[in-house]
Amino acid sequence: MDRRLYEEFVRLGVHPDCIDAENLIQSIYEHMDMGLSGKTGSMMMIPSYLYAEGRIAEGEPVAVIDAGGTNLRAASVVFTADGPQVLALEKSPMPGTHGRISVQQMFDEFVRRILPFMPESGRLALCFSYAFEALPDGEARIITMSKEVEVEDASGTLIVDGMKKAFRRAGYGTELHIIVVNDTAGVLYSALASGENEGIGFILGTGMNTAYFEKTSRIGKIGPVQHDRMMINMESAYFSAAPAGPVDLLIDCTSRNRGEAVFEKMVSGAYLGKTAAICAKELAGAGFLSGETAERMPEEFLMADISSFLRNVSGSVSEICSSSSDADVLAELFRVIEIRAGKMTAALVATVIKRIKENGFQGAVPVAVNGSTVLLNEHILGSFTDGLEKYAGADSFRIVTMDNDTLFGSAAAAFLG
Repeated sequence: MDRRLYEEFVRLGVHPDCIDAENLIQSIYEHMDMGLSGKTGSMMMIPSYLYAEGRIAEGEPVAVIDAGGTNLRAASVVFTADGPQVLALEKSPMPGTHGRISVQQMFDEFVRRILPFMPESGRLALCFSYAFEALPDGEARIITMSKEVEVEDASGTLIVDGMKKAFRRAGYGTELHIIVVNDTAGVLYSALASGENEGIGFILGTGMNTAYFEKTSRIGKIGPVQHDRMMINMESAYFSAAPAGPVDLLIDCTSRNRGEAVFEKMVSGAYLGKTAAICAKELAGAGFLSGETAERMPEEFLMADISSFLRNVSGSVSEICSSSSDADVLAELFRVIEIRAGKMTAALVATVIKRIKENGFQGAVPVAVNGSTVLLNEHILGSFTDGLEKYAGADSFRIVTMDNDTLFGSAAAAFLG
């Protein structure tokens, strides 16, 4: 890389060399401790009251509802000697995406969709990817729904109670066993679907989050529980001590949640395209890109277009470049931004591996990875994997990916959680 270009990337704060991984790992570790103890910190470290106990019963179907974003999936899942399988699957719009409904109507629609797949055991896992509070008795209280879904009076509603009442209205008489998880928990439990009792769930797509099992003796902000380990929803997007550079701070200042989720704004798909566009304009102003290319520069690059461009596939990025020199500069920019994201997220997951090892786990920790930003961008994935090997050790982890991971993980949680 040209020395002047390297120095410009460092000035903008987007080069991987701007990240001191060891300091970042130490800072993440300290914020995890603060969150677990209830002290002021930037990571919520939310107790889930979900566990990694019990045994997955082979051959016993589980009904799964996956409610997230604008889509609803209703499925029947079974675990076999060859791994988990989807016996049946139906997709439909998420209730509330085509007009305002009541929270009771939402539960009634959930039940209507899942009734054909209910097993004799009455075992149901609901992957509810909206903000909710997990309660010690296994209940879950809705905090809020997303803007895309209009559900009246949802805030404060108990999910398990609401589902049981909806089943009764539908005439279902079998005793129900309902567990509620979020998408990160579903990804985490997918790592346990192959028989492990340990793992990490890591999502890096439009947003990012991480979950793992912590020793309950280290969760100072909860009272005594009759379990050795509990799943923790880290809400790692909100880690505030990330080494943000000038461009990261500019993006944060112009975002709706200014001062929050700084880590997410440095690594996730919702922001990397904005980072790239701002940097490209700075590069043009410093003379690294031609005026013709600068005039065609978008306000934000799409991650799919960045990925295609780095794979030498023609597309919108290629069309704005007026010369091969400009194309080379943009390619270098996209690479350093992606490698930095992979390095930072590797430091995050390596910190979690460190804690799991401290808790006594001896083997390779299964790291279940989900999300288009990490899985579909080779420089992010490569930097993430390389970083884990460097910071945690090549023998300390194994990457797990699978189709339908949230379905399988939710079903596993119905037995283990």
